[in-house]
Amino acid sequence: MRRLDAFYLFVACAALLIASCTNADEQATDSSLARVVKVIDGDTLVVSVQDQIETIRLIGVDTPETVHPTKGVECFGPEASRFTKSVLKKGAVVRLVRDNEPRDRYQRLLVYLFLGDGRLFNELLIDEGMARTLSIEPNTAYAKMLANHEARARINRAGLWSSCER
Repeated sequence: MRRLDAFYLFVACAALLIASCTNADEQATDSSLARVVKVIDGDTLVVSVQDQIETIRLIGVDTPETVHPTKGVECFGPEASRFTKSVLKKGAVVRLVRDNEPRDRYQRLLVYLFLGDGRLFNELLIDEGMARTLSIEPNTAYAKMLANHEARARINRAGLWSSCER
């Protein structure tokens, strides 16, 4: 076998190996760039995406409530809302990645939100103790990773883990 053929065979095998290590059920599917219009609370915001105004709900996280009509303001809710507003400024460009179900029962677009620097904002909320994990099938592409981050945030008593009993 010639060296070039051996090289291509190696590359093909490496690609197959990498693909087989990735669980297709745990990959988010659709991606779009969006611009932040406003933050509603810690895990809900309004964006402009593909010339449409959309209310989005972050997948895999649940921040304490600040604007819920029946729950009132929950422990660490104002802090989580302020944190989201401080990171996701009006006009910021973000990347939205969808999972299996595109919308929730309130017709909010369900997304993982990536910041301009590539960081997953959903993960950042967990790391900073601004949110708990919330895993709802079938949108679970990052559920295991977020659960691991929550465990570390609890151990480190980050954010709500230092202030709120639950």
